[in-house]
Amino acid sequence: MNTILLNRIEKKHFSGTQFSVIIPAHNAEKTLQRAVESVLTAMETVASDAVIASGLQEDSCPLFEILIIENGSEDATEFLARRLEAENDGFVRTLKSDRGVSNARNRGLEEACGKWVLFLDADDYLIEGAGDVLRDALYFTGTDLIICSYEAGGQKVHLCPSEGERFSGKQLQDIIVRMIENPTRYTSVWTKLFRRDCIERQKLRFDPALRLSEDSLFVIRYLSGCRRIRLLDRPFYHYSTDGGSAVRTWDGTKEEGYKKSLFAVQDYLKIQPSQVRQAGAAYGMMQFNLLMVREVFSLSSPLSALEKIRTMKRIAGEEPFSSAIEAYDRKRHTGARYLPFRLLSRKMAFAAAGIYTARAVQNARREG
Repeated sequence: MNTILLNRIEKKHFSGTQFSVIIPAHNAEKTLQRAVESVLTAMETVASDAVIASGLQEDSCPLFEILIIENGSEDATEFLARRLEAENDGFVRTLKSDRGVSNARNRGLEEACGKWVLFLDADDYLIEGAGDVLRDALYFTGTDLIICSYEAGGQKVHLCPSEGERFSGKQLQDIIVRMIENPTRYTSVWTKLFRRDCIERQKLRFDPALRLSEDSLFVIRYLSGCRRIRLLDRPFYHYSTDGGSAVRTWDGTKEEGYKKSLFAVQDYLKIQPSQVRQAGAAYGMMQFNLLMVREVFSLSSPLSALEKIRTMKRIAGEEPFSSAIEAYDRKRHTGARYLPFRLLSRKMAFAAAGIYTARAVQNARREG
């Protein structure tokens, strides 16, 4: 280990649980063990380094805790969770909540006692080398949010330059705007380390009334309470794209879900600085993109091509999407993700539909 880092570890005494890993588990009997074992492996790295010399193992609290929140499973998820708890006594706890990922995460937050909070979906896992990232997080004591690059399927998603980025003071607004304008890359709760005291200071919880993009609202609200944000191009999280997630699967009900979530975000952004409020238009357009690709133009949709186009035009003309789309500015909103809105502004709905259809096909191939 680096000598300077070793000296810092030996001089600093960490007390109390450092990491709370919250895993909502619903019908997850096929993947839950992999998720839990990935955390145990990562934490072995943290504990086996010279951190031991700092007194962590002598403290009455464990270095980490894994909170499995079973919420209404119809398979053997709870049985598996109880077994993992018995096999890892003192490190794994199984709790129950009402059905829904927001209820599960909220129950986890109520029980968590770690200084850092990680959210891990039961069908995802921490990758090799995650322990190194988590160990280093122990020394970012003045940082409220750590955001890492990640793996999505077989692809690495880079969220920052290789040297990383740090934001504080007036620069904070720059990263907040960037995150809101790029929600699919930045506003999920996984691949992030949250300070629990920052969550509790703002009295943040997930909104159980939101079925889609509930994590985006949580992250956006959390950002306003941050004093320092750090981005690392060091992935520790693997996001699985082959599990048939309800978010990625057509079900005919997503329109209302995305509308409700966007209304909630727009309502919150009204009290934010002007530059952040303006970023809300880009956020709304990206939510529209998600709705089009995951629902309206999904290959599983029973609608005809003409019906899909009519549905797209109808939704584009209704709030909360209409105000976001009307704010499209070809000079400000550039890049391929804004091309459908450029086409819609020119009354070229068929061309916009072609783009969404192509993206739906790409998604189906990537996630199939």
